[in-house]
Amino acid sequence: MESPRSLTPLLVGDGTLTAPRDMVRALETIETFSYRYSVDDTEMATGKATLVRIMLDDVSASAIVNSCAFLNVSSFAYLNFHTNAEGESRFELYSDGARLEITPLDDPELRTGQRQVIRLMDESVFEGASFVSLEDEDEDD
Repeated sequence: MESPRSLTPLLVGDGTLTAPRDMVRALETIETFSYRYSVDDTEMATGKATLVRIMLDDVSASAIVNSCAFLNVSSFAYLNFHTNAEGESRFELYSDGARLEITPLDDPELRTGQRQVIRLMDESVFEGASFVSLEDEDEDD
């Protein structure tokens, strides 16, 4: 049966994401992770980090500093994700010969500061600026 409208892909377990919105959604599932950063297949850095911010804009750099990750999906051409038999996922972000491999962890030691994760998305792409927190608590400003 032919669909009356064009359908978007359905990816389960493994896939490649090229749309920035899809990349943001995949990264939103991560809190703490181990990473391996390589350029032209040469390992440059490895470690563990907590995802503090996801962005989509044309000016902010992606950075992992002081065990905190600030990821701008505009830094990457695409994201591959793979799921093993135990249901654990691994992400690979690609950018001009560079690859950032991310493996989510359940590591309470990395979350000791209880940092609030903020997702910042570009207004023009997502029809309105969005700030989304992993915590459900209301903040008093």
